[in-house]
Formats: sequence, C-alpha cells, structure tokens
Amino acid sequence: MKTELDSRNYQKWFLENLQYRDRLLTLTVEEMLSKEDQLREPQRFLVVFPFTVMYQVYDECDHRNDFHENRQKGVLAKYNSSRLLEHAKSDTIIFDTAVGTLEHWSLMTTNEFVHVITNQPPKVVNVT
Repeated sequence: MKTELDSRNYQKWFLENLQYRDRLLTLTVEEMLSKEDQLREPQRFLVVFPFTVMYQVYDECDHRNDFHENRQKGVLAKYNSSRLLEHAKSDTIIFDTAVGTLEHWSLMTTNEFVHVITNQPPKVVNVT
C-alpha cells in the first residue's frame, strides 16, 4: 500500500503509541529527526485498523530472514500469504466468526514491527 509513510525509510519512523479497544487498533507513528532537522516539527501519522481480530508486536530485530516473503512493498503493506494467517486459520476460529475476508498487514518502524489481521485496509491520517 503506497502511503505518505513511504516518503522515509521505515527506520526513520518510530511507534509513539499503540491503542486497542473494541477491535479498533490505532498506531501513532512519528518521524525521527536528525540533529539538523530538530528545529522543525516531526511528521506524525495515525495508522488506523478499524476491525482488528488479531495483532502482534515485536522488536524489529526479532524476525526471521524471510519476514518480507509474500509481503507487498512499503512501510505499511499487505501480505499475499503468511504463516500468521495460516496460524489464525488453523489454530483459531477467527475465520469462522469474522465477517469478510481477513488479511495480514504489517507496519515496520525502527524499533517494532506490528502485524495485524483485519478485514479492512488501514487508514493513514497525517496529524502533523
């Protein structure tokens, strides 16, 4: 998914806040400024998943070598297939109880990767 987040490498973004309530997952992502840029306000975005059935957060360094396999390009992107989707399908009843087609999305930041199973694409809102 092409978004304004792609204006920077994923390592220039950090996860400032994560809120989850009633299937609404809201991530606040902020730009990391260099010393030269510290006189200006950093860019800040909300990444909103309106119907989250499962999410997972882990350190950016704690992934397998194939974490990009079947993943589209971008800081925020969808997977065409994944082990997390297979886990949700085979080890839970999420696919039996959720309305619509479930998809696996991930947001990459300098410190965390956030994986989300949802039936709706995320919305990215510039709140700078």
